[in-house]
Amino acid sequence: MTALSSSLSLSLSLSDLFIERFCMTGGTNPIGYLKAWQTNLYLSADAEKVKEALAEGIAAATMFMSEKQTEVSETQLRVAFDGDAVLFSDESERIFKAHGLDKFFEHERENENTLLDHGPLKGFLELLGKLQKKFYAKGHRLNCPIRTYLVTARSAASSGIRALKTLRAWGLETDEALFLAGAPKGPMLEKIRPHIYFDDQMFHVEGAAEMGTIAAHVPYGIAQKHSHKKSSSPSK
Repeated sequence: MTALSSSLSLSLSLSDLFIERFCMTGGTNPIGYLKAWQTNLYLSADAEKVKEALAEGIAAATMFMSEKQTEVSETQLRVAFDGDAVLFSDESERIFKAHGLDKFFEHERENENTLLDHGPLKGFLELLGKLQKKFYAKGHRLNCPIRTYLVTARSAASSGIRALKTLRAWGLETDEALFLAGAPKGPMLEKIRPHIYFDDQMFHVEGAAEMGTIAAHVPYGIAQKHSHKKSSSPSK
């Protein structure tokens, strides 16, 4: 056993972390191992490796830690997701970027009963849902130790209906769905106090971090071409 592996094993033991599987790649790219490990979520501070993982069809995001750390629950894992380009595809976001707000609302009305395609983190939400159902089966629906949130800039009356219909058709749900109609997400996340929040736009990731939320950037979709601009897209 190398000095590094001995140190890692000791750290896990002292931290009371039950982690039995890990691999040391000697500095080589670990992305090729992710599918072999049947990885459900890959988190890293390395944005390029995250992009590689997404290209392989693996749910992935770049972690951003905040200097201000909001206190979170020790008895319930709370995970918050953006909608478009995270749980859903970036189809609607592309309409907004190309044709503007009015065309976006028109597109959503016309396609209200057309399901959105899946986004990169749909599978991770599915996994959390399966874990929740195991607790529900034991009578722990109201005090389930996992709680999920959809936090989207879509508005409930106009563009939010399609998002909800898509989740229901997939057989998925979030415990709470918050439609902010373009309002800043940071204050709402401060109230939710999730352990992690996923968004495809750095503007929202930075806003969450300012409020003390650990946020993860999902570098997927059309918004990456506009990442230098502060977006107020209603489809996020």
